[in-house]
Amino acid sequence: MMAMKKNDEMQPKTTALGEEAIPRLVLRFAATTLAALLLNAVYTLTDALFISWGVGENAMGGVSVVFPFVILQGAISTALGGGAASIISRKLGEGKKQEAGEVTLNAMLAFYSSAILITILGLALLNPLLEGMGVTGELLPYAKQYFTILLAGNVFSTGFSSIIRAEGKMLYGLLIWVIPISINIVLDAVFILVLGWGVQGSALATVICQFTSFCMCVLFFLRFTTQSFQGAKCSGRRMREILVIGLPSLIQMGSLSIISVLLNNLLREAGGTLGVNTYAYLSKIITFAVMPFTAVTQALSPIVGYNYGAGKPERVKKAVRFCAMLSLGYALAALTLIEAFPHAFLRVFTISPEILSLGIGSLRILAVALLFMPLPMLSGAAFQAVGQKGWAFVMYASNLIFLIPAAFCMASRFGINGIWWAYVVANIGASLLALFKMGMVKAPPIPKG
Repeated sequence: MMAMKKNDEMQPKTTALGEEAIPRLVLRFAATTLAALLLNAVYTLTDALFISWGVGENAMGGVSVVFPFVILQGAISTALGGGAASIISRKLGEGKKQEAGEVTLNAMLAFYSSAILITILGLALLNPLLEGMGVTGELLPYAKQYFTILLAGNVFSTGFSSIIRAEGKMLYGLLIWVIPISINIVLDAVFILVLGWGVQGSALATVICQFTSFCMCVLFFLRFTTQSFQGAKCSGRRMREILVIGLPSLIQMGSLSIISVLLNNLLREAGGTLGVNTYAYLSKIITFAVMPFTAVTQALSPIVGYNYGAGKPERVKKAVRFCAMLSLGYALAALTLIEAFPHAFLRVFTISPEILSLGIGSLRILAVALLFMPLPMLSGAAFQAVGQKGWAFVMYASNLIFLIPAAFCMASRFGINGIWWAYVVANIGASLLALFKMGMVKAPPIPKG
């Protein structure tokens, strides 16, 4: 009894999702998620700096070649975790703790089975995979060392933080990011700078980070979860349900990758190496600027899912509208700053006169897209949270759908500036589609019974 009481005191109650004031709930959830995203951004930067400064440029290139694999595993864990979280938040809202536990069990079985399979295939086809990802003779030794260790620890590559957030346990969902990433940063410094283990040290630090997250995940589901695993069993139907609902997240990440490839190819034709290099810096700035949108979107998902399952349409509607207004307010502030000081943001990364000359005007154009990014993200998350997978799929892919024709058309007529404006036009189109479908005031229909 004492252990249960302590657990209740340590973690926010799941029922807060259905009772706490929406603005406070969104801000609390978004703040913890944003902290985790910022920490991850800092980790990514420091990890690259340790490899670049501590090992060398070829080592950094070898590690970068393996990055598509990291994206693949991230996409799989996001799809399975997000799909399961959508179902779990609704089941908990309906008071069905045992069904929620069964969903979690099946999500774990699906992920760990796929992780083991990828590890086996990856180690068996190591050289062909590296060649397919673009490795060169000089980069091969570094890429091979890094990839081999990552594959060996692949089974630990997620802590299912999205499922933890679906229970409303945002603090634990933050800690499962903060603690492992902090350990990774420290171990990077020790393994690379002190012990001189090079890319092997970086890969080992990453695997230890993932193992820490895995252990925290096990601890959560043994001690702190509100779900019940009694009678839970493997179910092909549950796995299909999770995969279908999680597919939009997979599409979203895949779309971002395709957009990057598309823009790089168009920029290579229109501006050569300078155009591609400039986009590398601009994309970093825009990625940082978009993080608050991601935090608000992740905060919205469990709130909508729980209240949808609990039959509270007014709270669903209020949550979506508040998140939209909050995101728009931030977008206006971010746009103002970038338009006023584009040179300051670029000089964080480079002092190249050529890149600054092209990048300042380009950044001012791209920043306009910030005003139109939140609505497709929020609507996609809301549709996914209530299980409307078709529209979630459309919302997550809408940017790419609009960008392909706009980019080819405008690039041929207006060159590099046409490419940037095509990106803005694509976001406007996606935003109008989201506004039309959701109305931003209508909650999804609540199921009867």
